[in-house]
Amino acid sequence: MKVAILSDVHANLEALSAVLEDLEGHGVQKILFLGDDVGYGADPGPCLEMLGRAACGWVAGNHDYAAARDEESLLAFREDAATAIRWSRNVLPRQAKDRLRKFPLECFEEGVHLVHGSPHKPDQWHYLMTEKDAERGFAASQSKVILVGHSHIPAAFIEVECKRLFTGVMRRIEGAKADSLRVEPRHRYILNVGSVGQPRDGDPRAAYAIFDPASGAYTLHRVAYDVEKASTKIKKAGLPEGLAERLRFGN
Repeated sequence: MKVAILSDVHANLEALSAVLEDLEGHGVQKILFLGDDVGYGADPGPCLEMLGRAACGWVAGNHDYAAARDEESLLAFREDAATAIRWSRNVLPRQAKDRLRKFPLECFEEGVHLVHGSPHKPDQWHYLMTEKDAERGFAASQSKVILVGHSHIPAAFIEVECKRLFTGVMRRIEGAKADSLRVEPRHRYILNVGSVGQPRDGDPRAAYAIFDPASGAYTLHRVAYDVEKASTKIKKAGLPEGLAERLRFGN
């Protein structure tokens, strides 16, 4: 079964629509979502509705979590991010916020561990950026494959099982290319699928991944979308202009 993994839509309806359309040509049977459907962008309601119809496994991101709660939950956010979350609270109906409140911080689907930031204290929204971060993430989970988002930057970390003379089986953490790899049973993996709605690795195209648990094949996909339309909506909504401009550069 091919599984599509999406993360960090951030109320970007144009990017989400392009990704879901692209998926139709890949024989995907299930869509999993790693959190942050809202925040930054101008279409939190439509994105929540569209993704809600498509995805069957869903965890909360820090923006989802804060949009459904009080001002105290915004203390860790930068000013522009907090402004966008407050705006989202005002435009989302009560039922939508109730739904966001019910999403778990982590879950398990198709034999993989889904979490927005890191399995290490998922309620603290740690970024998984370095091999040291990955070491803590691996230690907090028993799963062979851990799928994360949050940083908006595709990445792959492998806990490699290796044998050393006189010392038996050892393990080390290695970084790997995140665009294409094959999951091998003897190793463990943390895979960051990047961001649908606000990429930050210098590529403005929407990012998502397809994983086939049976064969172990994992591939990152990029999809062009109408960035100008998404940016214009952000400006018209009165949201911080920087949130619109960064879409053009993928940063």
